[in-house]
Amino acid sequence: MTAGVVLAGGRSRRMGTDKALLARAGTTLLGHVLDALAAAVDGPLLVVGAADADRPLPPDTDRRPWRSRVRVVHDPVPGRGPLQGLATGLGAAADDGADTAFVASVDLPHLHAPFVRAVLAHRVGTVEVALPVLDGHRQPLLAAYATALGARAADLVARGELRPGALLAASRVVELDAATLLADPALAARDPGLRAAQGVNTPDEWARATREPPGPAT
Repeated sequence: MTAGVVLAGGRSRRMGTDKALLARAGTTLLGHVLDALAAAVDGPLLVVGAADADRPLPPDTDRRPWRSRVRVVHDPVPGRGPLQGLATGLGAAADDGADTAFVASVDLPHLHAPFVRAVLAHRVGTVEVALPVLDGHRQPLLAAYATALGARAADLVARGELRPGALLAASRVVELDAATLLADPALAARDPGLRAAQGVNTPDEWARATREPPGPAT
């Protein structure tokens, strides 16, 4: 079983407002990311929120087809960054019986299910992390993980390590460049420029991302 994990515990300081609550295609940015994950995975949907703040689900959750699959989990300690979020989300997914999880940050207005499926296809055998590497940059918050790595991530955090790269260094990783991802026919047809991987951190980036009508998340 495969879970979807959304990391939504950041402070959104550069955006100036909670990115998860930004309006997107009749829902919120969080709702859009959940739509994409729900269409690509068969297991639970887990939204990871900060330890010291509420993380509301999208206001239209009761009308979404994935409403019975989603729940919010919170980091145990505030301010420990994305590696703590990975530990929390992967641990919760493992507790729910999933052996694989696609992890996405909440700031992905173009994310869609074909991208998620293309990455998940490489989390096979002994591979513990299927990791997109786009324009020379690793994307640990847009990757597929073995949920067993939640315990490894938690151990790293307990030892004071807060970088997702530390988990990657301790795991069996397959790196996926653009050519590898676009070998998936469905993804190549839908998104040849891999816009799905483009996140937003500032109001200007958000404005650029929303100038064009959004494509479907599914």
